[in-house]
This record gives sequence, C-alpha cells and structure tokens, in this order.
Amino acid sequence: MKFDLGDWVLRRPHLIFSVLLLIGVLGMIGFFSMPMNLFPDANYPQVVVIISEPGAAARDVETDVTRPVEKALSAISLVRTVRSTSQDGMTAVAAEFDYKKGLDAAATDVANALKRIEARLPAAARPPEIFKVSDATAPVFTLALSAKKGSHLDLAKVRQLADNEIKEALLQVPQVGDVEVFGGFLPEIAISVDPVKLRALGISLAQVIEAVRSQNVNIPNGLIIRKHDQYRIKTYGEKKDLARIAAIVVAARGGVTVHLRDIAVVKVSYRDRQSLFIGNNREAIGVNILRPEKGGHVTTTIAALEKALPKIETRFPEINFKIADTQKNLIETSIKNMAQALRDSIIMTVLVIFVMLASMRLASLAAVSIPLVCFMAFAGMYMMGYELNIVTMTAIILSVGLLVDDTIVVIENIQRHAVKLKKPIRRAVVDGLNEIVLADWAGTFTTVIVLVPIMFVGGYPGKILRPLTVVLSLTLLSSFVVSITIIPLLARYLAGRTTSNRFEKLFEILDRFTITPVTDFFSNLVIFALSHRLIFILAGVALFVVSMRQMPLVGRDLMPSMDTGIVKVAFRTEADSSLRATEKIARQVKAVVESVPGLKLLALEVGSEPGVVSFGTGRTPQDGSITAHFVDRFHRQQTIWQMEETIRQRAGKIPGITSLSVYDFGATPLSSIAAPVDIMISGPQPGVLAALAGEVQGRLEQVRGLTSVSRSWRIDKKEMLLAIDPQKAARFGMNPAAISAQLQQAIQGEGASILRVTGEDGYVIRVRYGQGERNDVQDIMAYEIATPGGPVPLQEFAALAGSFTRTVFTRKDLSPVIDVHGYRATTAISRLHERIVKALAGVELPPGYRLSYEGEYKNMGETGKRLGKSLGIAVLLLFFSLVITFKSWVNPIVIMSAIPLSIIGAVWGLLITGRHMCMPATMGMILLTGIVVNNSILLIDFIEQARKRGADLVSAIQQAVKMRTRPIIMTASCTIVGMWPVAAQEAIGLERLSPLAVVVIGGLLVSTILTLVYVPIFYSLGRKPSGVPHLHAVAPDRIEGL
Repeated sequence: MKFDLGDWVLRRPHLIFSVLLLIGVLGMIGFFSMPMNLFPDANYPQVVVIISEPGAAARDVETDVTRPVEKALSAISLVRTVRSTSQDGMTAVAAEFDYKKGLDAAATDVANALKRIEARLPAAARPPEIFKVSDATAPVFTLALSAKKGSHLDLAKVRQLADNEIKEALLQVPQVGDVEVFGGFLPEIAISVDPVKLRALGISLAQVIEAVRSQNVNIPNGLIIRKHDQYRIKTYGEKKDLARIAAIVVAARGGVTVHLRDIAVVKVSYRDRQSLFIGNNREAIGVNILRPEKGGHVTTTIAALEKALPKIETRFPEINFKIADTQKNLIETSIKNMAQALRDSIIMTVLVIFVMLASMRLASLAAVSIPLVCFMAFAGMYMMGYELNIVTMTAIILSVGLLVDDTIVVIENIQRHAVKLKKPIRRAVVDGLNEIVLADWAGTFTTVIVLVPIMFVGGYPGKILRPLTVVLSLTLLSSFVVSITIIPLLARYLAGRTTSNRFEKLFEILDRFTITPVTDFFSNLVIFALSHRLIFILAGVALFVVSMRQMPLVGRDLMPSMDTGIVKVAFRTEADSSLRATEKIARQVKAVVESVPGLKLLALEVGSEPGVVSFGTGRTPQDGSITAHFVDRFHRQQTIWQMEETIRQRAGKIPGITSLSVYDFGATPLSSIAAPVDIMISGPQPGVLAALAGEVQGRLEQVRGLTSVSRSWRIDKKEMLLAIDPQKAARFGMNPAAISAQLQQAIQGEGASILRVTGEDGYVIRVRYGQGERNDVQDIMAYEIATPGGPVPLQEFAALAGSFTRTVFTRKDLSPVIDVHGYRATTAISRLHERIVKALAGVELPPGYRLSYEGEYKNMGETGKRLGKSLGIAVLLLFFSLVITFKSWVNPIVIMSAIPLSIIGAVWGLLITGRHMCMPATMGMILLTGIVVNNSILLIDFIEQARKRGADLVSAIQQAVKMRTRPIIMTASCTIVGMWPVAAQEAIGLERLSPLAVVVIGGLLVSTILTLVYVPIFYSLGRKPSGVPHLHAVAPDRIEGL
C-alpha cells in the first residue's frame, strides 16, 4: 500500500507541532547560549620550544642549541615545517604539524625528541620549555596593571604582585586557561660585589658565588628510626630575608670573618630589562588572559573575567586594572551586525514573496517557515557544539533565500489544487503535498549533495568551510522538513481563498504590468531562439569564452582583506639601541597612532621574555609592536587602509627607525603566515643572504600595491669579540673557557641560589660586579682573573676587537633563511605576485641559494588544489544523482548546462564589484552548481510532461517557459535578496565571505535569464517532435495556479 504523506501529516498535528516547536525552542536556547567568536579556530597545531643559554651570543645559540633541536623536531611524524629564531641568550624553535596531529600528541613527541638530545646541548643551557600554540594561545583579554596615584607601589612591586597573587586569582576564574605576565621588572636579589674589596682581601668572585650557594640550602641528612618513633634530620640553612643573606660568611682573613655585606651591596632589584609594556598611555605590567585549550571559548572566558574582575580589584586597591586589548568588542559588534543582516535578509525575502504572490495570507504562510527553520538550524548547531561566528551566521543568512524555495513549491501546488482544480481544502492539501514531495526532495538533495565534498576537503579550507556547509545543509534539510509538515498544516487554514484586499489587488495590477510582460517576452524569445539555434549557441559560447578571459582581471586571493578597525604597527630601531632608546622612539610612534581619529584602545610592547608566548617570541629590545583599536568602519569615514597609510607616512619620518610595518589585524588568514607577501631566500652564507635580501627589498619597494616592505634581519649589530691567546693563558695555568667563565660571572652574573618567600615564586640571587664596574670596555679589560699563580689582568692574555653581526638568526627546515615581507591593502595576491615576479626577474642567485614565494601565495595554491578537487567531485555527484533520479544520461547533461551559464554571471559579478576569486568565491561556485540546476530540473520535467500529453516539441517548450518563468524569477529573487546583506558586507568581517554571495548573486542573475533560453535549446538538440519517455522526478503542470 502506498504511503500517504499528506494524510499522515494532517492526522498528527499535535505530534508535528510539538516536535518541531520543541526543536525550535531548543534552537532559541542554543542561539542565546552558544559561545561567540569571530572566525572558527583554524590555525595548524604548533609546538614552540624555548631554550635559554644565558650570556651566549646569537651565533653560538644557533650552532650549539638551535640546530640539534631542529633536527630532532624535523624527524617527528606529520610535521609540516620547522622554523627557528636564535638571538642572544635564547632560541625559539617552532614545529608546525598537520591537522591530523593532535596538539597533545605533538607536544609529547616533541618532549620525547628533546629527551633524546639533551646530552648534546651545552651545559649552560637551561631545560627546554615546551609550549603548545593554538588559537587558544591568542589572548582574549589584556590587562594593563599600574600603581594608582599616591600609592607606595612601583612597577617592580606591581610585577611581583602580578606574578603571584593576581595571577593566582585570575587562574581561579572559570574558563581561564592560562595567564601570562609581561613588561620587565622581573624581581631578583642583586648582590653587587665590589672588585676593589675583593682584590684587597684576596677573594675571588667564584668564592663569593660558592659561599652563597653552599650556605643558603636545606639538606636532608637521613631518617632516624627508633623502637617507638622515627624522625628526620635536616641541615637547615635557608635564609629568609636580606639581612641573613648579607650575613653569609664568605671567608676569614687574619682571624676576621668576612661577611657578604663587607664586600657587596645586597638589595631587592630586578633582572636586566629586555622588555616593556605600555597600556592606554601608561607604562604598566601587561597581563594576558588565555582561554582553555580544550572546550574554551572567547566570549565565555571574557564573560567569566568581567564577572570576577571587580572582586579581584577590591583585593588590590592600590593597583589600576585597565583593559589594554580585548576581542570582546570586535566579536560582539560583528555578531550583532550579523543578526541585523539576518533580520534584513528575512524582511527582504518576505517582501519579495508577497510581491510575487500578491497574497498576504500565502506570504505569511511562507514567512512563518523562515524563523522556524533558522531556530531548527540553531538547535543542530547547539547540539553539535558549534559557535556563533561569521562563518556559521553567514550560512544562516545565505540559506534564507534558499529555504523558502521548498515552502513556495508546496504552497503553490496546494493553491493550484484548491483554486484551479476546485478541490476541498483538505483534499487539496493532501494531493498537492503528495504530488510535489519527491520534486521538493529532489531540489533540496541537489543543493545539499554539492556541499558534501566540502565537508571532507581537509586542510585549511575544511576548517573554515566545513561549518559553513554543515550549517547550510542543516538549514536546507530543516526547510524540507518544515515544508512537508508545518506548511501543509497551516495551509489548510490559509490557502485556497481567492478574495483579495485592496493592497493585494494593487500588486495584482502591478504583476500584470511587470511579471506578465516578462513571461510573454521569454516565451516568444525561446521560439525565436529555437529557430536560430546555431546563432544563439555560438553567441553563448562566445560569451562564456569572453567571460573566462576576464578571470586574470578578477585576481585571486586566499582570503579577502577585512576592515576590523584594529591596526598593528611593528617597528625596529638601530641594532645597538638600548631598551630606553627604543622606548623613546616607541612613544613617538604611539603618538602618531594616537593622532588618528577614532582610537579606543592601545597597547605597546617592546622586546620579549622567555616563556611568555602570547606576547610574542623572538623580539629583541630593539623591536616594538603596537596594537590599536579604532571605532568600527560604520562609524568613521576612512577605511583601515587609509588610516594605515597615514600612520605609515608619519611614523616613517621618525629618526632611528630602521624598519616599519603597518598592517591590519587579520592581514593573513593564518598566524603561521608571517605576511601576505613573503619572499624567502635560503643559502649557507649570512653575508650573501643579507646582500640578496637587500636587493630584493629594494626591488619590492617599487612594486605598486605593496606596502611596509621589510626583511627579517640585517648584519648591523655591533659586538665586541674577545680573543684570548691560548699560549699566554697556559703560562698562567688557565685556558680560554675558564677565563671566559670568570668574565661571564663578573658581567652577567650567576644565579647562585634562591630566596624562598612563602606564597610567592622564589627570587633568584644573582651575584656579579656592581653596575659601575661592568659597563665600560676598559674596566672590563682591567678585570683581574683568578689564576693558580694569583690575580692577572684580563688584558695580559686577551685582546678586544669590534665586529658586526645580526640580532637574530632565522632558519627554516634546517636551512639558514632570510625573509623579505610585504603587506597590501586590497590588491589581489595574484596581481601582486605577477608584479613581484617581474620585479625580481633580474636577481641573480649564486649556486646553492634559492628564492621561494611563501606567504599567502603558497597557501593559495594548496587551497586551490583542494577546492578544485572538491568542485570536480561535486559536479560528478550532482550528475550521477540526476542520472539516478531521471533514469537518463542525456537529460542530466541538459540540466547541468545551466552551470556554465551561471559561471558567466559569477565572473562578471566579481569583476564589477571589485571582489577577487578566493576560497569563499570558490565555495560560492560550488553552491551555485547545486542551486541553478533546480530551475533546469523543473523546466525539463515540465517539457517532458507536456510532450507526454501530446504537445509537440516547440509547444511544450513554449508552455514550459511560460509556466516556469514566474517561479524561476521568484526563487531567484528570494535567493538574491536573501544573500544581499552578505554581498553588501553589512557586518564586520563579512568582507571575508562577501565574494561567496557575490558569486551566487551574479550567477543567479545571468543564469535565470539564460536558463529560460539555452536549456530549451540544448534540450531540443537531436530531439524528435514527440514520443519522449516520461521522466517522473517532478509533478506535472504544478505552477499553473499562479
């Protein structure tokens, strides 16, 4: 017995309404409960290894530490690339892994690899610190902590509180994954030894260090076990305050005990500063709050922080807690804009339906499905753990125009049975639904099937586009469910009536002067086209070829630029600049940024600190970075790129800046892409690399559309090379290593021990010469080195010479490299690449040197291959699904002839609007293939049905075109106006996805017109006048009622 869907639906209204409304309510709860983000997490898993070797030069760090670590990490499975940055005293080695490698597994493999090589690392190197880097590493909140006016606190004390009590309080807040502190003033106990007093007493600096180390200890001596009890014996020698440290016995001379206070000054100080932080116009201590790596969301972490911060502030009344940077405003504004865009999409779609149907009742029937379907999709997203972000919200907006197609088809067919066939309303609902359900499903299926390959495309495209395709599919499937359940139930009460009010009659009159003439025009045009098929086919081919030849003018990107209102400024000062000299220049750059109208927040960072990854690694005290938040683009006149150019021009005039990059937040879609343009040169000799980079930089600075050209390093840092004569050293019983060790103790000092304070991290006790004794080269050469024969001045067996080196040593995949970076405004990456290739054509590379194009261009190629494969699979899936549905090999080819027609419109849409071919645009092409075939399906089936009833070929085609023009225009118009808010970039961040909507809108505009002419032409080729077998996919003559 055949299943009667219409009767089943009408007999179970309570069940259907309860289930669907329950899902809708769940969706409403999900909408207000789902966490928000700007974009999906898409960065590749990355593990960063930081190893400090105090006092070591960058060159030695690279040779002795970086290279062994690189080789070990390169051997790990699923590693994509290994990059390193070596500088004085430390190295940072970053291993990037494929998405298939879990971050925890990657970190474990890195730890195991380091364990295998630990014996090969220098003895002075500290234990490796391993950091897992993901999207969660980006701080969601940055606080600037400073002392309030009138407070007794200084920044050193604020840093101490931030590292201990404040950090602990923040870590106790739910949804906080980690807290990192930055800004210098790392506290330590400074023991400044007087070398004159040492010489007078015949004491070496090594003896002082050993005295501190040996007398500030607790040593367990063992366990005494007796018959009835037991207890442990421990030598207790730890000092609890400065006075006890100062009382440490260093030696005895002439019966007199020499204490530490007799030869040195002991005080609380801080390490040599290599970093600083300025937040909202005050020097401060920066605190980054990170969300949890697993299960953490930006907005939930921010909400938890905002709730907890007032309580934390009351515990520290002398400290200002100011927000210096946050993702909250950007995300909330973007989602708010997206909600408004969704509202506009729904309103415009409903208006189009009303105008086309000229019936308030039928329009309201169609309109009720939109919010219900949206909330059903939200319910699915909520259950699947998705976020509300630009990608998922764009999917909802895009689907608004698509989802009404199912509803319109069902409404129209029920109305035809009720009005034209004059059936009772219940019978009209049952027959109308049963007749159309397979066609309704076929239309939904063809759209969903082309999205399936994108769900499994993998790589970066999969991370971004999978949520889009899943949510789109959820929405379309929900639309189908609503169209065959809720709509028939409501149609029983709203459909079937023919009386019109004055307002509806007005639109009926308008219809007669608009849609009716258009329908007549196309029905006559197709007759003319059938008589001149060759001319029309040649014209269509010519139009397609001409359109495809415009593709180079369109340009290609990985992802479009977007105006988030956040400007990044990175600058570098002279290689020998001190931190204070850099700070002076940094404040001038900051003043330039502040002179641009609309500034809301500003954070300035200089240098870096070991182990503080979220503030950046690898920066020297000569490197500074500014993050500036401006009002959003809806509340200012200038674009972000115009503001950047203003900053670039003004800051470029500041003396002392050797490199300046001004770019927008999100300038690259992945954090692993250093810059949109990255020309990497590899080779063995640093001097040759520097010369080649200089030539490349000079040429790139002349390339139109390229801004902020800089290179990763220069050979411009002055260093003093101490040459120790081994023969002279040997005469005094010494060797270069032993002499260097003493020199290191005197200048850099040595962490001799730890002062432990209850409730706080321990303070390093650093022993070295006083500040005035170690800042002059001549004083250093006069240092007396302790030898077996007595003190000998350093200058007796060493000579000093000046040299130049680089501040950092960079490597990639085991080879020394130098990068030349460049940024852009909105110029397509493909156009920039063409100009760059032309500009670099004359660069001659010596043997053993290689120049490669990294950055967005390389990733664009990888993404293009993945999406191209997905497009091919989508077309094949669509074709074979049509073959199965129509039981024919010919008709699917005719139906799919609409696809190249739509591509014509897509190309011209991109060209006219100035958008570029990119990942979202390719996604639009794939979506377009599933949309445009629906009209072809219904057109071809109508022709088949007419011919079965005895109509000749030409009459059947003319009748089909006349009957299908209105619904084709209606569905295309709904889709176009539904996608318009995305194409018009009505929300912050929609610049990234607007090409998708532009492609679909352009493709629909052209294919809607051409499908009505060219699909009948292709159908008629080789056809006999009659006798074509019936293809049963779609119900016959279903649009007559309109």
